[in-house]
Amino acid sequence: MIIQKSKLFTTLLLIFSFHFLSAASFDKYFPKLIKFEGLGYGIHQPIWGDKSFSKNEAYSIYKTHYWDKYHASMFKSQGVAEVLIDQIINAGVGKECVNIKAFEAVIGVKQDGYLSISDIKKANSFKFPEEIINPFVNYRLHYYNSRANAKKYRGWITRAKSFYRRTKDGDLLADYLILPKMLIKEEVPIISEYEAEEILVTNE
Repeated sequence: MIIQKSKLFTTLLLIFSFHFLSAASFDKYFPKLIKFEGLGYGIHQPIWGDKSFSKNEAYSIYKTHYWDKYHASMFKSQGVAEVLIDQIINAGVGKECVNIKAFEAVIGVKQDGYLSISDIKKANSFKFPEEIINPFVNYRLHYYNSRANAKKYRGWITRAKSFYRRTKDGDLLADYLILPKMLIKEEVPIISEYEAEEILVTNE
């Protein structure tokens, strides 16, 4: 009996360890995040308080109110977790939760604007993370270029593109755009990188 319990404990420990090691990590994302946010770590004082924030305080705010709130550690892919959370941090969930709905459109689930555990499980079922990451990056480019102040904040575009997944030769993987239903009246378009770039140029 003692031996069986020991084996069970070892098995559970291995399962837990594998899940922990294969799960997305905020600690891996945070250095990239604060590099993007720059001075003040991107913590807007009117929202969080009239003071200068330390790096540790910024870490706590981003982890608690963004990473943990949207259960990002439950994603198997670091890249999938990062591309979604980075959009929410940089642009919020958007009007009528459009940014969440866009992610749901990409993974092919009900577009209700609520990121559920079921949604995350569906994302985890994708064999190739780039099939989520790159279409969502293309959506981010579409979203940013639709903003009235897009020309003023071109860093948004650079930031979004940094999440692209490419081949060793530099070619984009899974290069198409999927929009949420609330942004389209026809069937969801699937377009190439070059057509996506044409959209960006047209909006400039």
